[in-house]
Amino acid sequence: MTNQFERAIGYSQNWTEFLSTGAFPFTPCPIANTEHLVTQLFSCASEKFTGCLDIEVPQHQHWSLYFSQGLICGGSGIHPRRSWLRQLYRYCPQLMKDRTANHSQPFPSDNYDALAKLVTQGKIGQGQMTEVVESYILEIFFDLIQHLEQLSPASNWQLSYSQIPQNQMDSALVTIDVDEMWRQALKLWRSWQSANLTDISPNLAPQALNPEELQQQFSQMLYDNLSGLAGMNQMFKALQGETSQVTSDNLIAAMDGNQTLRDLAVHLNRNLVLLTQPIMPYIRQGLVELNQVEDVSFSAAPLMKRESSSAETPATPVQSKSKSPLIACIEDSSFDLVLMNHILTQAGYQFINIEDQEKALSILIEHKPDLIFLDLVMPIANGYEICSQIRRVPFFKSTPVIIVTGKDGIIDRTRAKIVGASDFITKPINKDKMLQALQTYFPQSPVNQFQDKSMFADWSIQPPIQYSLM
Repeated sequence: MTNQFERAIGYSQNWTEFLSTGAFPFTPCPIANTEHLVTQLFSCASEKFTGCLDIEVPQHQHWSLYFSQGLICGGSGIHPRRSWLRQLYRYCPQLMKDRTANHSQPFPSDNYDALAKLVTQGKIGQGQMTEVVESYILEIFFDLIQHLEQLSPASNWQLSYSQIPQNQMDSALVTIDVDEMWRQALKLWRSWQSANLTDISPNLAPQALNPEELQQQFSQMLYDNLSGLAGMNQMFKALQGETSQVTSDNLIAAMDGNQTLRDLAVHLNRNLVLLTQPIMPYIRQGLVELNQVEDVSFSAAPLMKRESSSAETPATPVQSKSKSPLIACIEDSSFDLVLMNHILTQAGYQFINIEDQEKALSILIEHKPDLIFLDLVMPIANGYEICSQIRRVPFFKSTPVIIVTGKDGIIDRTRAKIVGASDFITKPINKDKMLQALQTYFPQSPVNQFQDKSMFADWSIQPPIQYSLM
């Protein structure tokens, strides 16, 4: 049963209150392969089953699928919270922006019921919720197929059914055709197989063990187009977008051992197969390892308004009156703001995000942060201009301002110094870069308590478990 989760994520909590195991046409049975599973799924569809289908695995893995009149309307699988949040990033980006702007409020869409409420309130469209749920179920189907394809004959998978009254399931806002969803999952699985990724779970997290050596190999391959590694060159061409570009630098930095392959695909806005396939040669060489990671957990981190802070010279550590320094981030990327929020609040800092560049200065004056992270490239005003404005305010004459950018040229660094920037870090953002910069100015801050550097804000995970390829 699904009570192993502290709350429903990809299905309505109301549905679970009326589960029963009374007599009906479906009986518990073992599952040995994909054919057995698809037979049961199609039987649920043809018999217009209403209830929950549970799949239990001896290694404590668990999947559930909820049906209404033979149509899938929800479920749960590996990393249900990670999966749910990935879909929100893809299809409800405004919700993530709202979350970064209101840290003290509970996350408004962290489960099925909360998202359904936003639909009824008109805050998101029905189509958005449909895309979230469909993509969420698609990941469940893919994982089921992959696990069953690798199942040994001695494995003991058990499938069981529980009924739910139809009037309770009428609250389902999204219903999915089993046949169509299964076809989509099989198509993805075949693409995964064609890329020679059969044994690699997209729920594993790559970690660069030797970033310097890995960068050298990337560079050599890109410039020399070595025949054995030409796929990476093709990947960088294929992954080039209109507004962003995946380079060897940010790909290596993003492989921190805490973001799964699926997380990275969302993080970098790239195709999962194209992102994963070129990494495999480096896994075999021992330059990259794959980690098992736990699911994230939701926990709000409230923002406390600061009254004032003392100002020292940028080269001197800042001593804040509060035990927890207030850090401001001026950034137009909602994803980067969420990631910064997570890193800073988990490390014990207070955080305020500023996405509206036109209001940045007034917000800074109101909150008086102890340190400012400032994005360099923004649509209305660039970081150089905003940094100059900040330095014109007497209170901020000595407040550390750290430029954050994807550029790392001598000209960029020199210009940043000219306008008064205290430091300079490059994207993609990660825990080590940010906390190392902060340690320069806040040596007494409790950064050593930080245990999570996942891609999501306000959610924490357990330390990674090392995974070895078979």
